[in-house]
Amino acid sequence: MLLNKLPWLVEIIVCRAHYANFLEQRLIKPCSENFRAHSSTCRPDSAMSAATDFNFPRYTRALVREIPKSIRHQSEGYDEKKRVVMKRALEEHAGYVQMLRDLGLDVTVLPADEAMPDCVFVEDTCVVVGDRALMTRPPCKPRRKEVDAVERCLKSLGIKTHRIYNKKAILEGGDVLFTGKEFFAGISSKSNVEGHKALAETFPEYPVHSVPVEEPEFHLKGMLCVAAPGTLVMPRNKWGKTAWEVVCERSEYTYTPMWVPNHYGVNCLQINGTVVHCTEKDYPKSCQVFAETLGGDYRLIQRSIGELGKVEAGLTCCSVLF
Repeated sequence: MLLNKLPWLVEIIVCRAHYANFLEQRLIKPCSENFRAHSSTCRPDSAMSAATDFNFPRYTRALVREIPKSIRHQSEGYDEKKRVVMKRALEEHAGYVQMLRDLGLDVTVLPADEAMPDCVFVEDTCVVVGDRALMTRPPCKPRRKEVDAVERCLKSLGIKTHRIYNKKAILEGGDVLFTGKEFFAGISSKSNVEGHKALAETFPEYPVHSVPVEEPEFHLKGMLCVAAPGTLVMPRNKWGKTAWEVVCERSEYTYTPMWVPNHYGVNCLQINGTVVHCTEKDYPKSCQVFAETLGGDYRLIQRSIGELGKVEAGLTCCSVLF
């Protein structure tokens, strides 16, 4: 068991060693101020931008994929103690897709493929900004077939796609957070430094900052998400503190932190002024934080995908927005 985790552990250990190389390639731009764990904002020195306009994307389209039955026993996140109930999962997913349509998005639905048990998690297959997409390179080779299907669809919709050809690189979309000004990218069991370099090469106008991700999290978006332009939501634990430290040390921009009690309530969607987040039934304290922090300025929608959550899925996992 320990041997299986060694590659991931090595990535975490060498993350800081790669930091100097990133600086040379302008992948990370540090600021001089030290980490302030629970400050109301992270404000670098006076030379840094206040960044009141984050140019956060306005979305017109969404790409989703149906759920294969094979997810019940063959998903990467499979746990025999938490079996996915397909009927309920399909109902929750249908509600999720209808919500995207109700928010004015043109939704493209790809059919499920039983040979790809995790294909419903389309977020992992690509990173789309504007009319460009970087097709990712998941470490699990069977998941790379998902990337091919999504690429064909994106091309048909007029998106210019880019591929990762470095065989040492791994990257999944769940590890990539775009704030409108820059990327934060997870160093995890699913993504590494080489993958981050491919991200920077595809979108050279945006800095890329690496954030270490520790188990039990699969992806960065389980510990850091955009709740609103300029507002980042994190869990009030060591993972959230680590993420906020990176934001404060490396970003040129001013962000406001939003702290929720634990990592289960972090993952959320910001869609054209509407925040889609966890439900009061599932995570009442986190839901209350969203309501108290953002309720006066944004429309809030509570949405659960609890059955897919049994295989470590969050709200962002099930769609690609562009």
